[in-house]
Amino acid sequence: MAMIGWGKPKIEICKLDSDGKYPVAPLAWEELPTPVEDTTVLNTTKGEKIEAKIEGGENEDVKYKKSTYALVCNIRAAKGRVKPIDDDDGIVHDMYAVRLTPEDPTVPGFIADRCKVSVEDGWSSKEGGFWIFTFDVLKPETGRQIKWQVITP
Repeated sequence: MAMIGWGKPKIEICKLDSDGKYPVAPLAWEELPTPVEDTTVLNTTKGEKIEAKIEGGENEDVKYKKSTYALVCNIRAAKGRVKPIDDDDGIVHDMYAVRLTPEDPTVPGFIADRCKVSVEDGWSSKEGGFWIFTFDVLKPETGRQIKWQVITP
């Protein structure tokens, strides 16, 4: 088995209730179809840097705002496949939690408890039709935005 979490990921989503919280019961994690090769990536936008300058231009102190995250993956619009998340010209009205399990499930993956999702339709002569899903991670009720852990079903 691998010692790092690369390779074919398993991505699962859970539709949240109207308040943006996990449903009371049962948690209904749905597996997305396997993404198009090399399209799954967790993008991090580093938090804004704030500098306390003094005369002469040196920093007396520096602090950063929190980073933000977005999980992106492309799902092929294969024959007979239904779009896994319904949208209205890219807008998804519901919120979701998303979790990613690496190819080796004993290696840590991550969970994002609250995400706003957007969808883009795409097509290329190489890939055919596909949907680009972006899960913008929102501040959770508690804890970190991205929770790294071994994912247990």
